[in-house]
Amino acid sequence: MAERRDDTLLAFGGSLLLHAGLVAMVFVAIWLKPTVQPADVAGPVIEAVLVDFTAPPLPAASAKPKPAAPKPQPAKPPRPVDPEPPKPAPAQDRIDQEKVRLAAEALEKAEREQEELRKQQQIDLDRQDELTQMERERQKQLEDIRKLREEAERKRKLEEMKLAQLQDKQKQTDADRQRELEQQRMAELTAAEAQRAGTNGRDDSLKGQYIVAISQWADRNWRRPDTLREGFRCMLTVKQIPGGDVIEVNASNCVGDPLVIRSVEAAVQREPLPYRGFESVFERIVTIPFCYPREICIQ
Repeated sequence: MAERRDDTLLAFGGSLLLHAGLVAMVFVAIWLKPTVQPADVAGPVIEAVLVDFTAPPLPAASAKPKPAAPKPQPAKPPRPVDPEPPKPAPAQDRIDQEKVRLAAEALEKAEREQEELRKQQQIDLDRQDELTQMERERQKQLEDIRKLREEAERKRKLEEMKLAQLQDKQKQTDADRQRELEQQRMAELTAAEAQRAGTNGRDDSLKGQYIVAISQWADRNWRRPDTLREGFRCMLTVKQIPGGDVIEVNASNCVGDPLVIRSVEAAVQREPLPYRGFESVFERIVTIPFCYPREICIQ
């Protein structure tokens, strides 16, 4: 009786364990079953009718009218996909991000340096323009100074030229005055000599003294060449103006050595003829004798 009871308890425990295992398997299967998402396709819903060709046809009276075609439904926009949560960046991504950051900083630094360089270049250009303008002004000032110096030099040379002209004029005036005084002195001496010497003739008039003065003047100015020979005689015709300056010489009446004749012509052109003291007996055309020896003209 006791063994039967133990067998009953053992059978009940086994059955209980078996059912517990089955229940556990059901829960596990439900838990592991994949979740199927319902299909969401755009367009109208299409109904299908399953026809059994083996079944007998239904009576016509019992046929139902076909349902109206459903109206097209507007397409539903696709459901937004939930963004996946950000995944933790691996070490390589962090390295790439650091490189990008450093590159951005380097680019920004290069842009700043480029901007500073551009500003410095602009400052240099402005400074260069300022220096160029200053150089132009300096060159203009130098040019003005040069023009002033040239004008001052021109005026100085002009003043020196005027002074030189005045000095030359004064010298010429002094020379003319000295010449007149010398001529007057020589005329007085010639006149005195003519009055004192004469020609052993009887003409003691001023006209005679004038002729003697001219003869003595010509004899004094004659530079006799070495080719001169005794017996030479030449009557030289001279045209003069008041003051005694000779303006024309005619030696057509002179015959002999050409060199001697040229010396006679040069004698009357060396200085003016006697004039002071003989103004009243002045003649524009006079004949002057040239003889060698001189006594030939007196005979």
